[in-house]
Amino acid sequence: MDTGQEVKLLIEHYGITPQDWLGQNFLISTSGVNYILQAINPSPNKTYLEVGAGFLILTKAVASKSRKVIAIEKDGRFQQFYKDCTLNNIEVIIGDALNLDFTTPGASEIFGNIPYYISSQILIKTGKCKNIERAVLLFQKEFADRILASPNSKKYGAITVLVDLYFDKKFIKTMPSSFFYPRPTISSTLVELTRREISQDINEERFLKLVRCSFSMRRKKLLNNLKEKYGEREVKEAIERLCLPPQVRAENLSIDKFIALYKALER
Repeated sequence: MDTGQEVKLLIEHYGITPQDWLGQNFLISTSGVNYILQAINPSPNKTYLEVGAGFLILTKAVASKSRKVIAIEKDGRFQQFYKDCTLNNIEVIIGDALNLDFTTPGASEIFGNIPYYISSQILIKTGKCKNIERAVLLFQKEFADRILASPNSKKYGAITVLVDLYFDKKFIKTMPSSFFYPRPTISSTLVELTRREISQDINEERFLKLVRCSFSMRRKKLLNNLKEKYGEREVKEAIERLCLPPQVRAENLSIDKFIALYKALER
């Protein structure tokens, strides 16, 4: 039985129809599962955290090659299904991933098919949890394009910079909408994120606020977006110190330039 048939039979048996408000698009492609499993490359010495366990298709594949998988599922309708399963080295937590502490399970890597409506929040939460060394996450292509964007492009924005603060990023594969049920209107992209070191003199919360403020009015110059919060003279001096043109916009700054700007304004 292939993955698609298995998932559809489970949906029918347990009456767990996909819910739009939960952003549920179940992965039903065996090829898709194998692509993700290959990207994760599970280690028998590691514990993994999964966001959105669903019918445990990917969960079991990772668990079979790792020490343990801690699988988070928000939808309480899955409780009976989990009771009926032999879980072995899988621990299922019914709850909202956004409200759970990612540092407590002892996991060093995270994976999952992330709903669009929580994508930004999951990324920032993962970035702040320093025990997470690596992430292999599936996003809607539109969102993944923003994560993977480069400076001076239209898709480059605050979320790009925030991800760049915490991670080195890598495009893995785009998966067609036919890999999911119900079939979404857009394809998905698998992304790998590997932890990068953050300078100890950076206050992460202040840096996040600077970035968000910088992109608050995208068409405005950086000076105009920041002058109310940091002072016009101070922002002008910081821009000059970084040898940036007066008309520079947030989308023109790389992560290294943003860090240098932060240090110039927060000194």
